[in-house]
Amino acid sequence: MSNANFSRRDLFKLGGIAAASVAATSALAGCGQPAVRSEETQASAATAVSGPSFLVAPEPITEFAETHDYEVVVVGAGESGVSAVHSALAAGARVACVQNAAAAQSTGNMAACIDLDKTSEAAIQACISFINWKSDYRSDRDLVEIWARNSQEAIAWWAETAAKGGVEAKYHDAVLPYNGYDIYLHANTYFHTEGHNASVVAIAEQLEADGAEFFYLMPCVQLQTAEDGSVTGVICKSGDEYHLFTASKGVILATGDYSSNAEMLDYYAPDCKGFRLATDFRDGTGMVAGMNAGAIMTPHTHTKMIHGEPAPTRLEMPFLFITQQGERFMDETCCRQGYLNNFVRKNLAEGGFSDPSLAKFFMLAPANWQDFYEDWKAESPYDISMFNGPTPVNPERWIQADTLEELADAINAYGQESKWAGVSVDAATLKATVERYNELCAKGADDDFGKAAKYLVPIEGGPYYAIPRGANMLPAILGGLVVDKNHQCLNAEFQPIKGLYAVGNASGQFFGGVDYPMDIEGLSIGRAITGGYYAGKLVASL
Repeated sequence: MSNANFSRRDLFKLGGIAAASVAATSALAGCGQPAVRSEETQASAATAVSGPSFLVAPEPITEFAETHDYEVVVVGAGESGVSAVHSALAAGARVACVQNAAAAQSTGNMAACIDLDKTSEAAIQACISFINWKSDYRSDRDLVEIWARNSQEAIAWWAETAAKGGVEAKYHDAVLPYNGYDIYLHANTYFHTEGHNASVVAIAEQLEADGAEFFYLMPCVQLQTAEDGSVTGVICKSGDEYHLFTASKGVILATGDYSSNAEMLDYYAPDCKGFRLATDFRDGTGMVAGMNAGAIMTPHTHTKMIHGEPAPTRLEMPFLFITQQGERFMDETCCRQGYLNNFVRKNLAEGGFSDPSLAKFFMLAPANWQDFYEDWKAESPYDISMFNGPTPVNPERWIQADTLEELADAINAYGQESKWAGVSVDAATLKATVERYNELCAKGADDDFGKAAKYLVPIEGGPYYAIPRGANMLPAILGGLVVDKNHQCLNAEFQPIKGLYAVGNASGQFFGGVDYPMDIEGLSIGRAITGGYYAGKLVASL
């Protein structure tokens, strides 16, 4: 492949990477040849390329302090990584796992599967369609079906193995109706454990005892490729030395997302700017190594997962939403946590993207809010909720007052205590906002924002409730390398790269919408565990 042969079609397949960046990187890696550059040509490329620095292919590393030989090498010791280690090891492969941190890491504590014993075949297919719908029809049906068919086995293994290590799961079951079918869901939860890492650490320790080898503080910096473009190993850095981990059967990238890499975040998911990051160790280097070996990235925009207010406070019902200054600002029909971030980006911008708390606001709920829950939930099962997993809302955690004037004072006190710098509610402003809203409710028509009349419930009489809403934390970005149904990475010609696989958030096409859909709670972690479980077994069988 030459630069002259690089077409607009190739650019599309590379997910929107700028033409100059592609010419500087994938023209070499996409042909299956190692990216060889002198210091002079690399410096020239860095100057000429219009795009982020991570798309400039590095000088290949060829000298190693030590070489370690394995059949399967897993990069990353999160949920997807340890699952891949397990299934590859159980299939009889010699397995190594390299990890950039000092221990196995996780940021999630709920993993979902389909209960195949209760769910009909039509309902399984409906679930796959549901996820595609919630992904703006951008998900790969084959990949979603891998989760649907294998998640029950994978999630059961996870719970059993964690329990052996002393970390017991608590279970949450739910029924999701869609297209006239009932989808029975089951999830392991570890909300009751201290921190996020308890179950993944326990499993990693068990796998190490079973014969897998873990190398911590050993970040992947490059992949080794053969002349035919196949991936044959992982190059890691330890101090000032490089180590080569050969993989005769395959490399599985399980590095998680790139949410702590500001440059990648700005490039692939710029609407995340200003939100608080959940981790500092998911830097995207594994995915960059994959791209330098010829893999392509899922097209923009990558799905962002936004979390915020604690579960006991979170009521997802379309009552009156107000800014931190006490003014109404939206049609509240969109009341789900995962999507509300899209209404506050202007606030973040006005604050110079320096204060994530500006993404927060308040919902005013009437004293009789429960009277509407069942009817609204029946009509809109994917929008209305008073639960996070098994945890229901607790009104005692809400801001309460007997009058609107007292409520304004209570909101300001909450803002000061919570360090929300933008909270400044004037009692007269709040009273005018509520009066205007109640007028619209009495009229039965929302002249200000067009909310459906059925949701126009007045805020009158005490006690008055103000519920913290909105979200300011980014736990993950759900967009990674393009893979086929076997989780094998694809190159610019959409052909599989021999020896290279990606799972979990290092892989793409499972999700596809702007925001992570929270209708199947624990889907992201369940998908990560299942993908690793599936890919590890497959690669070990080669």
